[in-house]
Amino acid sequence: MSLKEDTAKNIQPQISRRKLCMAMISGAAVLQTGCLGLASNLMHAVGMDMIPPEYEGFEEQTVAVITISDSSSYTRDQKSAELSTFVGRILTQKIKDIKVVRDDKVSHWRDTNGWDSLDFSEIGEGVEADKVLGIELSNFSLRDGPTLYCGTSDVTISVIDVATGDLEFSKSLEEYKYPTMAGQHTSETTESRFRKLYLQTLAEEIGRSFHPYDMSDRVAADSRIASS
Repeated sequence: MSLKEDTAKNIQPQISRRKLCMAMISGAAVLQTGCLGLASNLMHAVGMDMIPPEYEGFEEQTVAVITISDSSSYTRDQKSAELSTFVGRILTQKIKDIKVVRDDKVSHWRDTNGWDSLDFSEIGEGVEADKVLGIELSNFSLRDGPTLYCGTSDVTISVIDVATGDLEFSKSLEEYKYPTMAGQHTSETTESRFRKLYLQTLAEEIGRSFHPYDMSDRVAADSRIASS
């Protein structure tokens, strides 16, 4: 056997072993990545990666959602009515066995007893609710200059137990802004459509205090501007 043939025989097993080791390492990496992806998907499927609610007392309760703004203290106010409707829908969809008092029932009580009443507990008792989610909306604006729509408002949310009058939860959203990065040009939409978009997004933010949610929901919110 020649020296050349002997050298080739010695090198060939080394190359084969090297390929085998590289294949094993690559396979392990793929398997590990696949397992991590599978684990992540399983965690998402069962809700383990969801952020828990700050308040969990609405299950199996009758809840009245009441929004009060600067102008709704005197008469029926469109933005307050729309925000209450949007929040009520979200709570109904996300919370088990909740019953949300109809908006027209709350409006009828206020028509009868006066729109200047700011006693959430009294209103809740009048519409036969167990809890009241009170939303106080102030400094509401939909404009950022003459040519851009950009919504801002100060919001305080409160949960009141109607039977005891106790304040069970409270939270403030100061200068809640949408969209967060840039406004929408007035030539691209109407004020009515943008108002509903802003209030829907605000309602979702309010709702996150009461049900589990995925952090990516907030990140995706600004993308609605492109399709609105």
